[in-house]
Amino acid sequence: MTVLKWCIIGTDPRMEKLSILLEQLNVHVLFLKTKAWSYQVERDLLSFQPDILVLPIQPLEIVTDSVGLEFFKTVKKCFIGKLSPEWTRFFEASELDVEPYLEDEQFIWLNAKLTAEGFIAAYYLEEHEMVAGKQFMISGFGRVAKLLATQLKRMDAHPLIVVRSSVQLAEAQAMGYETRKLEYGITCDQSIFINTIPAKWLTQGYHSLLTTCQRFYDIASSPGCLALEGDYSHKYKLYTSLPGQFLKEDAAKLLFKCVTESAKNVEGGTVCYKANELDLG
Repeated sequence: MTVLKWCIIGTDPRMEKLSILLEQLNVHVLFLKTKAWSYQVERDLLSFQPDILVLPIQPLEIVTDSVGLEFFKTVKKCFIGKLSPEWTRFFEASELDVEPYLEDEQFIWLNAKLTAEGFIAAYYLEEHEMVAGKQFMISGFGRVAKLLATQLKRMDAHPLIVVRSSVQLAEAQAMGYETRKLEYGITCDQSIFINTIPAKWLTQGYHSLLTTCQRFYDIASSPGCLALEGDYSHKYKLYTSLPGQFLKEDAAKLLFKCVTESAKNVEGGTVCYKANELDLG
């Protein structure tokens, strides 16, 4: 049985750390630090001939004419993050063994926890002040919002949940949070606003949030929620991939565990590792 070859692509710091963790297991690893699918990437893949390919969370920009299956001819398993329409069409037309790690429930929840803690780190770096005693308005009440609200409450801050969904509104109320309906004209009352809704909802109808908040942090997926024309850089701050930026070691270990567990039974080789021999902290 041969040692499988891994190719890791991306600029998020967790991807480089992932390649280092894999190298510690004595597997063959190629790390390509790039945001784009380019002719150089294609040449590297043809030369290296990976068995397992790990694509970044944010979709690679395609700067070639198209993506051809010939560059995946040796790939036995491909781990993917988010997909652009072009990448979606490519994988739907292929017969590749594709696994979206963003659909792994354990990965999603633990990554959400890292995102919540990553925001705390970003806040300290940006504001240079304590969290305790501050009021934070959080839009949305999904995984990240739930974990972030819990963390802020434990730190003696005052989270206030703003959502459009009546179901999420009731859920937040039942969990003991102060709530408000996210609707046109809503004001922020000089709170610090945190968006966790992965959609471009911040239109003119919600402009009052920007004018009345102390600072607007957008920690949802790229490209963020801002759908207004103009320069709002004095108030609006887009933070994506917080785990990779501020907690890259833990973020890489989480991704490592996810992909290596799934790759254990890849046909034709071995990942050559014992999970309990690598200190995952």
